[in-house]
Amino acid sequence: MKEIVIFNGSPRMDGNTATLLNLVAKGARDNGADVHFYTLFKMKFMACQSCFACRLKDDCVINDEVHEALQKVKTADGVVIGSPIYMMQMTGPVKNLYDRFFPLTDTEWRPRFGIKKMVAVYTQGMADPCLFESYFDYTAAMFPWFGFDLVETIVCTDANDPETAERDAALKIRAYEAGRMLALD
Repeated sequence: MKEIVIFNGSPRMDGNTATLLNLVAKGARDNGADVHFYTLFKMKFMACQSCFACRLKDDCVINDEVHEALQKVKTADGVVIGSPIYMMQMTGPVKNLYDRFFPLTDTEWRPRFGIKKMVAVYTQGMADPCLFESYFDYTAAMFPWFGFDLVETIVCTDANDPETAERDAALKIRAYEAGRMLALD
């Protein structure tokens, strides 16, 4: 059975990001995967302290709710991270999560825990789906260090309306299929 870890980086529990991530989770579960779903805005966690303890061993010394999630990421087959775009970037908790992924890479910038398929989900208020493409590519540049093989980037546009994703049948199918692919590949 495949194990998938999903992180929701939106403060809205029923907005577009959550809608799409829930569909990814459903696609994965419907196809036999075990899904662990984390909502960052509900979690108590610290930002990386740059203590470099994870350079000496393959774990973060901060014992909080993200530490527990990191243990799941280490053994997962797939990782999904969703974030709305605020001020042309991911939300702060998602940035903090990426910083906390530092233990996933060794001192030579190689993945410590194998390769995992990854899906990135972004929601944005702007209509142009390519508007932040350079930012998405910039962010994806770090994924190989963690052992993440980005296989899909899903972008929901015009997302100031919290029902945009719910009304977009093609986008919903794409999210479900991403989850199915993570479960089956």
